[in-house]
Amino acid sequence: MILFKLMGFFDILAGSMIILTIGDIPFRLVLGHSLYLMLKGYIFRGDLLSLIDAGIGIYGVFAIFLPISFISILAGTYLAIKGVYSLL
Repeated sequence: MILFKLMGFFDILAGSMIILTIGDIPFRLVLGHSLYLMLKGYIFRGDLLSLIDAGIGIYGVFAIFLPISFISILAGTYLAIKGVYSLL
């Protein structure tokens, strides 16, 4: 149960990092959270939502170099809502 809530908290952090790629954020923060999302997507690969997480993680790596505002806000909001739902 605590691992479930911890992953929800990390989803909220990852969502905020994806949104902050629009501005100027350190490379390592976004890369670390993107790798977390890709690893989580690989571990839980039978689930559709985990596949979406892995896709957002891949986008996060690309967003370090070329962020697209709309996709960043959409992906970050999805992760934040999913993380809040996990914490409830």
